[in-house]
Amino acid sequence: MHDTSENRPVLRIRGLGKSYGNVEVLKDIDLDVERGQTVAIIGPSGSGKTTLLRCVNFLVPYDRGEVIVDGDLVGYRKTAAGLKLQSDAEISLKRQKTGMVFQRFALFPHKSVLENLIEGPVQVLRQPRQVATERAMAVLGSVGMSAKADAYPAELSGGQQQRVGIARALCMEPLLLLFDEATSALDPELVGEVLAVMRRLSDEKRTMLVVTHELRFAREAADRIVFMEAGRIVADLPTSVFFEEPPTPRIAAFIAASLGK
Repeated sequence: MHDTSENRPVLRIRGLGKSYGNVEVLKDIDLDVERGQTVAIIGPSGSGKTTLLRCVNFLVPYDRGEVIVDGDLVGYRKTAAGLKLQSDAEISLKRQKTGMVFQRFALFPHKSVLENLIEGPVQVLRQPRQVATERAMAVLGSVGMSAKADAYPAELSGGQQQRVGIARALCMEPLLLLFDEATSALDPELVGEVLAVMRRLSDEKRTMLVVTHELRFAREAADRIVFMEAGRIVADLPTSVFFEEPPTPRIAAFIAASLGK
């Protein structure tokens, strides 16, 4: 029986492995993200969290296993001889289903906020410019940035740039939003404005996979917590269970240190 698009996970990862030389960065990762879920990935630095996220939209090619978004294998296609790398055009098409929010904004410095937002919809999705502009202005309003549509990235604070980064991802109307430590490059007083936008997206039941060290945000906004260490998923639990009954002393200590208890 085939999954219908309504009941299959938006993201399904099976047996995912990635190595750099002799260093195994991801080891047999299995993970599902259901439609409308916010899943937070936490854990110590160097545990493979960002690499996992980048394998999902094939910014990093994986070596073993499968990444399936909306029922489609990402990055490869199956042939009689095994997996074969897809063309750049095929990969780009698959990537449209995911929206990535980067640690360091990655905005085009020579384009205005509005131009940054409509670039993808016009060039990639082939939307008419007017349609893309109307959509972009609505999305800018939703992140509190309407007044900055004509500003350039250098004229914005880090928090404002990151809210524009989130808006840019939303303009592509992705099935899955990926956040890679979206607040770690920000000054502490600017973190809250970005987390507020992310929390609202979670409340709206956007499907989100969020790598974060902000455990308070994870506790408030995530449906599930995935704890990674040394390239493996050590725990994958509902948020309330994870925080109220940490599965190991190591995780309990990590929570306590992160929340300042």
